[in-house]
Formats: sequence, structure tokens, C-alpha cells
Amino acid sequence: MFEFIVRRILWLIPVIFVVSVITFVLMHAVPGGPFDAEKALPQAIIDNLNAKYHLDDPLWKQYVDYMYGFIRFDLGPSISYRSRTVNDILAQQWPVTAMLGLASFAIALFGGIPLGLISAIKQNSLADYASMGISMLGLSIPNMALGPLLIWIFALRLKWFPVATWGSPIHVVLPAITLGTAYMASFARLTRASMLQVIREDYIQTARAKGVKHTTVMLKHALRNALIPVSTIAGPSFAGIMTGSMIVERIFAIPGIGKYYVTSVGNRDYPVIMATTLVFALAVVFMNMLVDISYGILDPRIRYN
Repeated sequence: MFEFIVRRILWLIPVIFVVSVITFVLMHAVPGGPFDAEKALPQAIIDNLNAKYHLDDPLWKQYVDYMYGFIRFDLGPSISYRSRTVNDILAQQWPVTAMLGLASFAIALFGGIPLGLISAIKQNSLADYASMGISMLGLSIPNMALGPLLIWIFALRLKWFPVATWGSPIHVVLPAITLGTAYMASFARLTRASMLQVIREDYIQTARAKGVKHTTVMLKHALRNALIPVSTIAGPSFAGIMTGSMIVERIFAIPGIGKYYVTSVGNRDYPVIMATTLVFALAVVFMNMLVDISYGILDPRIRYN
């Protein structure tokens, strides 16, 4: 297992290289530059700004210089927010996005898995229909519609939660529900389908024939193996939650990294685009590594040799 983890960590190098090259090429391929939107700026000032941020260097040199700084954890200055560095932006805004993403992911896991488990155990019952109905509803309503709906019901009408902004744990509830509902529905449906397949296996029937308690059979034997497909999509789902938080941050006026990422794309703030993209890529690779490790924990038959 230790050798497997080391190999996966080493795979970070080519993955980050490919992601960085693609991102760098695409953002420079888009017409326009970071100073084109400025009005009535003399060409001499634009030339000086390009020289200050080294945008007049050849593209290959810009890429090499940026990656050299990235390796040293120096992400450079922001072009749009000229009084701040990219390090400052990530240090202040990334924890907000990470907290929202983790809360949403927890809702998706600890809400979706029990729903799927109950639905499978009580197949074709009222509980099954209710669980799958909730799942279908969660998949059908997009974030951009669910967020305002929750604000209208629970913030404006019932006044249980604040409308927007960020600052205390109560501010996390509505955005986390908005972001995690669709993934909770996916986990519930996948858990149900996997459980229905597992409980028909011979070893489950053998455990029942030996007189093992129904709860033990379901939770210890069936659910453990049924969670392997769920863990497979957990990594990509986590990445989707982290990147999908940009829309939710806009709806609830959350000061996360999503605001800066969206703004940087429009303003051609190249350092912010590169940094946020690479951080998201690192999060995806790390979660996929955890998924692979979880295989060996959930199923002892799986070994990484």
C-alpha cells in the first residue's frame, strides 16, 4: 500500500504538467489581454504594464517562469487586484470554498448512503418510493434554481437562516444543501442499485442461513461491498462540488475563490486562472488517490502489489 501511495504521488508531476500546459495555452489563445478593457489608456502605459508583469516575454518563458514560481509556492501578483498577490487571495478565500465544499460533500455522503440503504432494504415499500422520489427531485432541480428557492422559503418567509453572506456556521447550511443535494441523490440511487445486487449474492444468503442478525448482514457484509461503486464516484463528485461551488457562491454572496476565478477569466488575470486551476487539479488527483486507497479498506481482497 505504501508503494502504491508513493507511485500515485509521483503521478502528480505529469498530471500537473499537462493541466498547466493546457490551461496556459487556452487562456493565451483567447483574444484580448488583461489591459484591453481599460479605457483611454495610452499605448505607452499598456507597454509599461506588460513589461511590469512580464507579459511581453515569449510565451514559453512566461510558462517556465510561472511554473518555477509555482514550485516555490510563489504564485505571483494578481493583475486585476493589483494590491494583492495570488498567494494572499488563495490563503484568504480558499478556506471558505473548502469549508463549503466539505459541508456539501458530507451532506451528499451521509444523506445519500442512508437513503439508498433504506430504499434497498425496504424495496417496493413506501420508504423506497419516498427515498427515490427525494432522489429524483434532487437530480431534477439545478443549483441555480434550488438556491433562490431555499432563500425564499427558509430565509425570507420563515426567517430561519440568513439570506446570504458568510461568517458563522449557520451561514453554511443553505449553500451546503444547495450544492450537495444533487450529489446526495446520485449517491442514494447508486447505493440502492449496488445494495440490491449485493444482497442477492451467495455469501449474503449463507450468512443469513447461519443465523447472523439481519442488521449485521446488511451493515457489515452487504453495505461494505456495496460502497465500492459509491467510493468510485466520490472523487469526481468531490471535484464537481468544489468547482460547482462557484455558482452557489454567487447566489449566496459567499467570499470564496469562485468569485475571483470567474472574474479572473473575464479580466484575463492569468496568474489567478493558473493558480486556481492547478489547485482544483491537485484536489481532484488527491481525492482520486483516496478513492483507490478506500478500495483496499472496503474490500480486503484488493491488494496493490
